[in-house]
Amino acid sequence: MTRRLLFTTALLCAAAPAMAQAPTPPPPPPSKPPCLVQKNIYDFQLVPGNRSLIVIDLSRQRFRLNFIGACYNIQYKFGIRFKTFGVTQLACVRKGDQVLFSDPVGPGFCVIRDIQYQTPEMDRQDAAAGAKVKQP
Repeated sequence: MTRRLLFTTALLCAAAPAMAQAPTPPPPPPSKPPCLVQKNIYDFQLVPGNRSLIVIDLSRQRFRLNFIGACYNIQYKFGIRFKTFGVTQLACVRKGDQVLFSDPVGPGFCVIRDIQYQTPEMDRQDAAAGAKVKQP
């Protein structure tokens, strides 16, 4: 019993410095054009104003999809789909592709105007816009 306790204590002490390290900041966006692969989409976040959507891929790279107009009722959806006009699932999501969601009125879709890498500056602007909307 004491050997097991000593072994567990030694493992926890060895792992403590690794757990105490601060998380590394995300790397700056690459210089190449953004390529969001539909197959690699992991999560999404809504942007206040319903004109943009932040999509996170499996490598935790964040992309901002800007819509042609306001995308009404997307803030109430738990799941979205992408309709791409690429040949395979490995094609990049591009301008003119669509974000689809189900709506009680009918099928909802928003057309993508452009795709950018999401930067910390954009995060600050989104937070300020969200705070402005919440204020009376």
